Amino acid sequence: MVEKIAIGIISIILAIGVCGCMSNNNDSKKDVVQQEGSVKDMMMEHMREKYNEEFEFVNINTEVWTAPYTEMIVKSEKFPNHRIVVQRYKETGAIVDNYMDFHMKERIEEELTEIVKKIYPKSKVFYRPGGRPVPNSVTPDISIAEYSIETIIGLALTICIEDPDYETNKEEKIEELRKVLEEKKYMCKLDIYYLDKNKLNLVSEDNRSEFLTGSTRKEWVLMRGDFSMDESFKFRYYDWREF
Repeated sequence: MVEKIAIGIISIILAIGVCGCMSNNNDSKKDVVQQEGSVKDMMMEHMREKYNEEFEFVNINTEVWTAPYTEMIVKSEKFPNHRIVVQRYKETGAIVDNYMDFHMKERIEEELTEIVKKIYPKSKVFYRPGGRPVPNSVTPDISIAEYSIETIIGLALTICIEDPDYETNKEEKIEELRKVLEEKKYMCKLDIYYLDKNKLNLVSEDNRSEFLTGSTRKEWVLMRGDFSMDESFKFRYYDWREF
C-alpha cells in the first residue's frame, strides 16, 4: 500500500515537471518569435523613416548567432532589381544599410566617366552598387571622395575599353588613371576589360555581367585587369589576365 502511494506521488511530480518543461519551452519559443518579429518591424520602420519611402520585406536572418548583427534584405520601388542589405547590431542596437550605394550610382558614373574618357577615349564606366552597409552619417550630399572611404573597399567600378594598342600602353594608362584618382582622393576597386573591336557599343548595364563574365566572355574580352587601392591610393592588388 505504501509503495503504491509512493509510486503515485512520484508519477504526479514527474507529470508536473514535464508539463512545466513543455510550458517553458513553448514560452521560450514564443519569446524568440516575438523578438524576431519586433526586430524586423523595428528595422523596417527605421528604413521608412530614414528614406521616407516604403520597402518590401524579403527575408531576415536571425540564425547565425556568431554574427554581431541581425541582417535583413529588402527591396525598393526605386531600385526593384536590387537587394538592399539592412543590419541591426545586437550590442548597440544601431541599424545601418547600403541603400545609399544605389543612390550614389548615377553621380559616381557621371564623375568617373568624365575622368576615364580623358585617358581611355573609347570606354564605358559602370558602378557596381550593393556593397557593405555604411554608417548613418553618410547622407546624399556626401562627396564622392568621402564616400569612397566609407565603403571600405572603395568604389567598385567596371571599365570597358576599346584600344587596339592596349598590349603596349596598358601599364602606362592604368598608372595614369591611378594618379588622377589619387589626386581626387577616390579610393577604387577597378575591373578593367579590354574588348574586341566593335564590342564596346554593345555593352550595357543590362548585359555587362553576362557578356563580361559569362560563357561569351572569350568572344568579347581580350584582357582583364583587377586592381584594388589602399588608403594611400596605391595599388595593393594588381593583376592582368589574357583571354
